[in-house]
Amino acid sequence: MTIEMLLAALIGGAIGFAELVARYRDRPAAALLSPGGLLFVFVNASASTVALIAVTASGWTFGLPGTTPPASIVVVRVIAAGLGSAAVLRMSFAPAQGHGTGTGPVALLNGILRIADAELERKRALSRLSHDDLAGLSFERDHAALAELCCHLMREFDLAEAQRLGGLAAELSGRDDLTDADKLDCWGLELTRLVGERALRQAARRLRDRPRDDARPAAEPDQRPAAPAPDHDYLVETAPARPSVAKTSRLAPSANGRPERKSFSDA
Repeated sequence: MTIEMLLAALIGGAIGFAELVARYRDRPAAALLSPGGLLFVFVNASASTVALIAVTASGWTFGLPGTTPPASIVVVRVIAAGLGSAAVLRMSFAPAQGHGTGTGPVALLNGILRIADAELERKRALSRLSHDDLAGLSFERDHAALAELCCHLMREFDLAEAQRLGGLAAELSGRDDLTDADKLDCWGLELTRLVGERALRQAARRLRDRPRDDARPAAEPDQRPAAPAPDHDYLVETAPARPSVAKTSRLAPSANGRPERKSFSDA
């Protein structure tokens, strides 16, 4: 029974860990090792263990025939306890006509996640402000290139995130009470939340090492052969110049409302 309980706890803990990684993409290890993250995984693992004990004590076989080997029944019970407990913990109950937030087991998980959010945000703020990864850059000159690099680092980028970044860039550009360094710090903190500190650091380093003005190649001298001197012994009679034909515009208005062909030379 001990092995079965450990396997059920492993399934529940893995589900909680996956949810933490999806929620804290920039620092999943720090989220897992924080007290709130450990409590979140522990609650999911404990719920799976309790569910397995309840299923075993009730003698549920989930409709399996009586000739099923005991080992198969145990495997089914472990899987059902791990997945079923995760589903039960995320249930929410609300009135049919109500517009408020529902209550239920999910409220426990949301409370634990709020604790993890507050603690991890403090750690991330201290880590981001302890060193300047964007030194040598400028918001007005480099914020667009920096955002493009960070967005292309991600294989899938949410459209809502792109719209939010665009709105933030427009808001920061219109702020006159902030210096360029302040705007760059706010922009860097927002990009750090999306791609992480290491990716932002590498993107900033690439922009710093890139030359600002691309050197244009010097114009090559004209190496065309010089035109031969005219031979005065053979003079060719040139044809008389043709009278110039005035080019007309098809959109020139006229007095009677119809388009009039008017010469461009008359303008």
